[in-house]
Amino acid sequence: MSTVQEIKAAIDTLSPADRAELDRLLRESKPVIDAEVDSPELEAELLKGINGPYTPYSSTEMPKIVERIIREEAQK
Repeated sequence: MSTVQEIKAAIDTLSPADRAELDRLLRESKPVIDAEVDSPELEAELLKGINGPYTPYSSTEMPKIVERIIREEAQK
């Protein structure tokens, strides 16, 4: 597999159980950054956010995003 499209197509053919296993493996392969601990990884992520393109959220946009996240988490 050499392209993102090919990888996505392969992932789309996985069973739900295999997708869950892939998700677990990917999460384990990259440790979660602890925001309570200063580290080079945390600094790099913060700098990406600062230096990256962004648009401030509108007052109506953020509640919609939060509602979507809550719905998605409830389905898990």
